[in-house]
Amino acid sequence: MYTEFLKIESIIEKENFVIYGTGSVAKRFSKIIKEKGYWDNVSNYAVSSLQQVEAYYDGKDIKEINEVSNDSIVMIAVHNIFIDEIIEKLKNLGFSRYFWVYPYLFDLSFGLPIERNVEIDVRSLVKGSLVKGLKDVYNPILYLAIESALFNNTIGRDLYIKYMCIFCSEKAASKRWLDFVKRIHKYESGDAKQNYNIKLSNKLDIVIDGSHRLMLAYYFNVEKILADIYSCDIKRYIEFAENMLLNDEQLQKYFTQEEILLIKEVDLKLKA
Repeated sequence: MYTEFLKIESIIEKENFVIYGTGSVAKRFSKIIKEKGYWDNVSNYAVSSLQQVEAYYDGKDIKEINEVSNDSIVMIAVHNIFIDEIIEKLKNLGFSRYFWVYPYLFDLSFGLPIERNVEIDVRSLVKGSLVKGLKDVYNPILYLAIESALFNNTIGRDLYIKYMCIFCSEKAASKRWLDFVKRIHKYESGDAKQNYNIKLSNKLDIVIDGSHRLMLAYYFNVEKILADIYSCDIKRYIEFAENMLLNDEQLQKYFTQEEILLIKEVDLKLKA
């Protein structure tokens, strides 16, 4: 993985490339490139279909991928739920130089981990509190989603999709739900394999990436989870994560009062 990261970093700095995707992952990737001063190296964006997509994105053209020369370098900036179908499409179109950037967004933004493969107590991590004034609604929503997939409540699925729609399209949110349900049932059957380490701040107070894995471990009583530790404070995380930590005003905007009370109730339960 480290070799792949170095290739991606080198391309961003020295070569022209196409960004495949215009969703939340592409937005984060684009922001990182701008911060690093390599925005001129982006030739254009690419998508599978131009239907319902704007003609320009951040000042760059958007093209259908079949209109892009297949000798271009393609940086695939999508969530893992879309990666297999996109790679298959690129292969069929004759592209040979393509890289999936999502697993490396955090390293590009925060730098490489200061520690790797650190064993973390799951329940202690879930109980940890965040900065005052911000609401960690993600964990309680994930908990309710797991319950819903296991037919223990009727609201978790809708809350999960509603929350995801803050950051991505309804199609992507629904697809993420189906992917999460598959993972839930794997854990239920005893397959608790952790394919990737979760990513934590150096104070162990922010889950930068891996909340789904963390809550699955918590729900199914897995005691320990492996983490990579990054130098990251709450300000930097909020800039990166597009307000995945919501304040009270944002909670009121996206959720009903009944939903907010339920989320807060579950949050207290998780932190008890």
